[in-house]
Amino acid sequence: MLSTSHETKSPLSSDLDTAHFLVLRGRIAILRVQSVLVALSALCEQTGAMDYLEYFLTSTDNLKKIPHLILVTNSSDVKLAGLRAQDLKGAVLLYEYKVLGMPFRVFSTNDFNGSRAVIAPLAQRTKITAEVGHYLMERGAQVVMLSYAGSEEKICQECFIRAVEEDKKLWWTTQTREVGATIVLEKDVDETLAAMGKHTRRNLRYYRRKAEAELQCIFEGDIKNTLSKSELTELNQASTHPVSDVVIDRRYNTMKALEGLFCVGVKSPEGQWISLLGGRRHHGVSEIDWQMNRGGLEKYSVGTVIRSYLIEHEIEIGTERLFFEGGTPHSMRHAFISEKAVDIVVTNRSLFVSLLRRVAHWSIPRKNFLMQTLVDPALRWELH
Repeated sequence: MLSTSHETKSPLSSDLDTAHFLVLRGRIAILRVQSVLVALSALCEQTGAMDYLEYFLTSTDNLKKIPHLILVTNSSDVKLAGLRAQDLKGAVLLYEYKVLGMPFRVFSTNDFNGSRAVIAPLAQRTKITAEVGHYLMERGAQVVMLSYAGSEEKICQECFIRAVEEDKKLWWTTQTREVGATIVLEKDVDETLAAMGKHTRRNLRYYRRKAEAELQCIFEGDIKNTLSKSELTELNQASTHPVSDVVIDRRYNTMKALEGLFCVGVKSPEGQWISLLGGRRHHGVSEIDWQMNRGGLEKYSVGTVIRSYLIEHEIEIGTERLFFEGGTPHSMRHAFISEKAVDIVVTNRSLFVSLLRRVAHWSIPRKNFLMQTLVDPALRWELH
């Protein structure tokens, strides 16, 4: 559907009077410019946003979709050959849904926090997001949802109105969400826990002491190279929330193959894993992707136990922040620093979109944020 290169007049401010786009489709093409995206992230003060591009492109969810990378360039002369970060105003990574293997013309950035979706200077992030949304709709998209890190919903609305000022066939809406999922790690455990509530501090200490006294559990802070596939599978089968074999395969294979991924664990004296936790490290940040806890040990709250060990361990190795991908139901979430994301959602006035909304109303997918947003009664839709 999307061309590989396009230029269009922009109704936005002078620095985007003419918007130039390069579009890459597919994982192989996108991964070829990863080094450029990493450099662009650093220039835009979003360091680390594209360090694990392959990891996210190959997630079990994203493998079901078609990835697209929209590059907003400084001029029409910019080519992929020899592309530099300095040649770009910004970049947007999003995914197109497929139905029966065919493109569905429904796009989403698929990043709840927006931190890896739109790479652009903060002052231009809203404008570039609005431009890309309009660009996709002009070229046949039925639904586009773009999320980016920020909090300027009013400016976002103004930018999108200007971006679509001549188009009377679109419905659109915006919203700002609290997406904080980061804990700042201080110089020691006591100072770090001081930012948490009294109940949370008590539990982190109490359940760790209880597990150490009654289970004689042992913490290991670096088991990426020693953990076996059979051990991971065994704990998953015995866990409180087992996942599919496909997910386990990916966790194990990516952990072994990709630099920067890590795994820590708590085990019994006999060597049986009680809890495992995995994630990614970069630039002083440890990002937590998954956790598995053995069932039947609820009175020990082993999920709290491993987090207590994790905080201590990360402080010891110099980590400055802990980020929990997708947030966490644990009470430590009350210590998250405030971070926000803005969503722009655009749809065509078409029978296709009407039917899609009806389907979403009949059965709202629990894990599909786009479909949930399309039928959210709290959102106000504008016509342009």
